[in-house]
Amino acid sequence: MPTSVLTLKVLHLDDDPFELERIKTSLENHALDCQFQVTSVSKPGDFITALDHEPDVVILDVHINDEHTNGIQLAGSTREKLPSTVILMCSSADDVTTIKNSLNAQADDFLSKRSDRGELSLRVLNSYQLASLKRPAKKSLAVANSKNADQPVGATIASISVRIPRLLDSAVSAVFISGESGTGKEVVADLIGQALHEGTPFIKVNCGAITPSLLESELFGHIKGAFTGATTDKRGLLESASGGWIFLDEVATLSPAAQTALLRVLENKTLLRVGSPKPVQVDLRVLSATNEPLAELVKQGKFRADLWQRLRETEIVLPPLRERPDEIPALVAHFCDTMAGGPYTISGPALTALCGVSWRAGNIRELRNCLRAMTEQHVNKLLTPLAIPERIWDEIGDQRPSTQDRVGSPDPRSDGPSETRDQIVLPWSADSRYTYDYLCDLLLLDITRKVADRPGRLSLRGLAQTIGMSRSTLSTRLKALVHRNLISLRELSQLVGINEV
Repeated sequence: MPTSVLTLKVLHLDDDPFELERIKTSLENHALDCQFQVTSVSKPGDFITALDHEPDVVILDVHINDEHTNGIQLAGSTREKLPSTVILMCSSADDVTTIKNSLNAQADDFLSKRSDRGELSLRVLNSYQLASLKRPAKKSLAVANSKNADQPVGATIASISVRIPRLLDSAVSAVFISGESGTGKEVVADLIGQALHEGTPFIKVNCGAITPSLLESELFGHIKGAFTGATTDKRGLLESASGGWIFLDEVATLSPAAQTALLRVLENKTLLRVGSPKPVQVDLRVLSATNEPLAELVKQGKFRADLWQRLRETEIVLPPLRERPDEIPALVAHFCDTMAGGPYTISGPALTALCGVSWRAGNIRELRNCLRAMTEQHVNKLLTPLAIPERIWDEIGDQRPSTQDRVGSPDPRSDGPSETRDQIVLPWSADSRYTYDYLCDLLLLDITRKVADRPGRLSLRGLAQTIGMSRSTLSTRLKALVHRNLISLRELSQLVGINEV
């Protein structure tokens, strides 16, 4: 049976006929498992007309030569007309201001006209894949009716959210949520709570967070004088949840006495407050969860078998993230949208690296914490491989890239500095993680540092003359290195006297 090939309709606007031909040729002649159908136009009017064919990707020249409009304005109007279309801005001026203005116009990515042909097709495909992942993630979030911005999305959670209405309308009175730590058990409980009719009780209890001496009193309540300090009667959480649901997280931590009392509630719909012989009628449904293997605890006699059976009238199973790696991109996109200080975007190489992690220690929670850590080193809200914590690189089994490994500095694994002083020592193997623009930045940084090592003070004008670049262009490019966290402003000031960016 033949394998289907992804076909993308690309609409390209540029007033330079040579650039139109270059991109068309680059996209239509490549080695990727994808076909590009390119429509090239040189006038904004033709571009607007061609939008009626709903292209998958549009490439817009930022500085289109037209007195009535420009690429930035067209990007905004295109986003309004075609919200799902991927918008890529393109320019030979790839300074920080141009890139920032492009992304602020709701473009998905920025392409430098200096990109080589091989990189261009890959960048277009990666941008399409990343953007298309983010949009379905938002739709899944809407389906889940989540009120909590930290709740993850993905096929597993989305499928459970579809199941919840059927569950609520059924005769099921006890639901057990199973899964490793961080797989989203509390998320599922919250989704059920949010699906209840307004005014229906929904109480969450972390049994492991309450001391054993107080747990029975908290769950079942007590009467005045039941123990020292019991100065009044108190309703327990189970009684307060009557008519609705209660979520018992870490249920494996219940004492034998509490297990027996809970079984009575499930079987007879009655409870006894601590210190009282009088039964209290309750009508509630129970959600429970734990990270512990309850089946093993039952075999060891540490958990009641009859209670275990009663708690799992039906079960919601959350597989670990390592068993559903196809959901990682959607989860990453969701967290990038909802993290404080966002929205953020993530580079293709960084996403590829995260998809290669098993997340065995903490599953979705660990992935979220990793992305939060990466935001500390964002570059204009872009998360790159350089920001991935070292503990994650240790699991991937790759060498973490580091700005401490200065470009052009001796390789510490070599026998001496002489073999590497005339080379750019890349943080790790030069593969698809490096874009053409990034390599140009590394080369400029390396040249600047090497020229600065020469006798005498280095001026910006002298450096520009040495490398054959205008002073203003060089200044812009060097300031961009600071924005991209490749060099500190302090070092740049020491090298060429640039004191602000």
